[in-house]
Amino acid sequence: MNKNGIIKIANGIYQIKYYWLGVANVYMFLIVGEEKAMLIDTGYSITGALQYARKVTPLPIILVNTHGHFDHIGGNGDIGEAYLSEADWETARQHSDYNYLKNMMAHYMEQSLPVRLLLKIPRLNNDMEKGIHVKKCRYNRLPAKNFFELGNRKVLFLETPGHTRGSICLFDEKTKSLFTGDMICEEGVLLGFDHSTSVSEYKKSVEKIQKFYMENDGELILPSHHKLPVAVSIFERYIDLCNKIIDRKIEGTYIDDGLSQGLFVKENNLQMIYNKISE
Repeated sequence: MNKNGIIKIANGIYQIKYYWLGVANVYMFLIVGEEKAMLIDTGYSITGALQYARKVTPLPIILVNTHGHFDHIGGNGDIGEAYLSEADWETARQHSDYNYLKNMMAHYMEQSLPVRLLLKIPRLNNDMEKGIHVKKCRYNRLPAKNFFELGNRKVLFLETPGHTRGSICLFDEKTKSLFTGDMICEEGVLLGFDHSTSVSEYKKSVEKIQKFYMENDGELILPSHHKLPVAVSIFERYIDLCNKIIDRKIEGTYIDDGLSQGLFVKENNLQMIYNKISE
């Protein structure tokens, strides 16, 4: 059964669902104003996020990336330019490089038997190969005014280093919806990349997101993977997990999951891979 598609989840808010290789779910979001629309991320290069968005609106589309990983910037080339934190421009460059992605996927297959078996299926192997061909895109700095105006609809953003140094979260004022990218997901967070921050810096970002969400009467928390929406209690669960790592109450065990490497912990139904406790 094809699980891919676009659905309305709130007033002017649409979720684009895509399952790469049938298992790796990633969500993109479309916010429609009176004058413009905003596409948050484009998934993989074969996702067709722009085509999904065009089923909803003919308005000019602003593309904003939550961070620079290839499963979020893959379709940027279909639009040609995107807003991305300058702190993630180098990550986006890496994750647009075919040889870099080819080596990453080769290592992923080495570490994961299920992925190796999936990619023996010709159709899925072909999808994987297409998925690591990322078209070029011009990146623009995030606006100094810290928001985007779509026409009677304002979308704010917060710089939230953690998963990557340039990760951001976005907030739609009209529906009080918070889009967290990979910073806040129900399953856990990966801080095991060279371009990730420490646990301490990640904790500061979570506290910043939580404070903003509560002060602005947030109503929906919409991550880019796994369960959606998530409960507001997820902030405290992540903060508690970070505190236990920082205070050495729990200690991680080294793991290489094929995509990132570091110390692995699991607590409160959350998982984390990290390399540094503090900067």
